[in-house]
Amino acid sequence: MSYSDSPPQRTEVMYGGDKVIEQVLHFVSNARKKIDACVDHTRPLLATEIEPLKKSLVYAKERGICLSYVTEITNDNVSCCKELTKMTGEIRHLDGIKGNFYISDTEYIAPATFERGKPASQMIYSNVKEIVNHQQYVFDTLWNKAIPAEQKIKELEEGVSEFEVITYQERVSQVLIDLAKSVKKEALFFLPNDKAMVRVDRLGVIDHIIDASQNGATIKIICPLSEENSKIVKRISERAPHIAILNGNKSLYGMYIIDGERCFRAESKHPKAEKFPDAIGFSVYSNRRNTVDFFKSVFELLWNERKLNEELLMTDKMQKVFINVAAHELRTPIVPILGLSEILRSRTIKDTSSSRKKQDLEMLDIVIRNAGRLSRLTEDILDVTKIESQSLRLKKELFDLNDAIFIMVED
Repeated sequence: MSYSDSPPQRTEVMYGGDKVIEQVLHFVSNARKKIDACVDHTRPLLATEIEPLKKSLVYAKERGICLSYVTEITNDNVSCCKELTKMTGEIRHLDGIKGNFYISDTEYIAPATFERGKPASQMIYSNVKEIVNHQQYVFDTLWNKAIPAEQKIKELEEGVSEFEVITYQERVSQVLIDLAKSVKKEALFFLPNDKAMVRVDRLGVIDHIIDASQNGATIKIICPLSEENSKIVKRISERAPHIAILNGNKSLYGMYIIDGERCFRAESKHPKAEKFPDAIGFSVYSNRRNTVDFFKSVFELLWNERKLNEELLMTDKMQKVFINVAAHELRTPIVPILGLSEILRSRTIKDTSSSRKKQDLEMLDIVIRNAGRLSRLTEDILDVTKIESQSLRLKKELFDLNDAIFIMVED
């Protein structure tokens, strides 16, 4: 049939479920060569359960009509999709389909409104050539991006998981929110910068993982910590003290692993952006076992590295505190030893008889020198902490090496 032989071109909205079904049946019977359908995951159920529609599709296939379906195949509708494949023709799977429309050689129909699992109560109809051609282009674009139904069905039945590259940023936000809502046992979050925690908090992700922690889930977060996200960290510690947070380094990507079954990775494209969709670039979602295990092992390596780093910093801090305390405590007995030894030496010079004076003075000199050495050692210990804090100021002076060696040997 050519467009010149077709009825007058028109576009209209039809109302009422019965009239919508009637128009769909006319649409199928009017097709001469092909019918292309793009439908959400609820529509395959209607095509197989509404008997008049089911018969019309079967008859269309018998008449040689090429039927092509793009839909989202899920665990809930996989059996209907398998039946629809037998009834019609080729079916392909595409994630996230929301709209519904059908195109034949010369006509276009689309449900304008519908309730989940029920036929539409309104439908747009058009046989305007430009509209049909435009919608055909849309369908062809989606068809080329979709994968064969057999592949998706096999994945669902065998438990083979998904791998999706997400370019639509608003969908990325929804994926992350859905993941946070679904946490049952464990959530591992690697945030690329301090602002990232603020952005995911605005999405409600932080509240979801707080709820998960309160219900017994294990939550670990690696994120650069600063004044920017300090209030959020405080809120987490107050509401869910079992959530473990480690201070991380800035990164070019964020990573999220949920229950050891699903993972999500997002490129940090604009780190200072206020909104999550504006901040991210290339994103990947998967529940493939090998992919999830790989991301989880990477997270655990980063977690252990940051935890060890914090332990080393704590050990170093404790060591410095000990050195300071020990050095200051050593000063306390050294001062009276030096002071009283000097007093005793001065008295010995005055009071002791000449036969013993030289021997007593030599012994006191040894005591004074070694007390002085102990005092200098204490100062050196304190200098170590000054070197590490970069506050040491060197005091250079000349000394006689021969005298130092002689005194050391004598002592």
